[in-house]
Amino acid sequence: MRISQANKLVGKIMDVKSGQDLTEVIIDIGDRPVYSTITNGAAEAMNLHKGDEVFALFNSVDVTIIKDSKRHEE
Repeated sequence: MRISQANKLVGKIMDVKSGQDLTEVIIDIGDRPVYSTITNGAAEAMNLHKGDEVFALFNSVDVTIIKDSKRHEE
């Protein structure tokens, strides 16, 4: 998969806050946090946890989170 560099941020998860239907993921990208709201199912499927390294892809209306599942878990 090719992704334009301008729309990709690499960071570590600062916090994962699950609600009734949605999960807020806060990502530390260095100078300021990025907030993304995803479904609980997507958060569970990616097994997101504080400290995980993820990619945040964005456009004018949303942020997509990608976690490299090939990296071994600590």
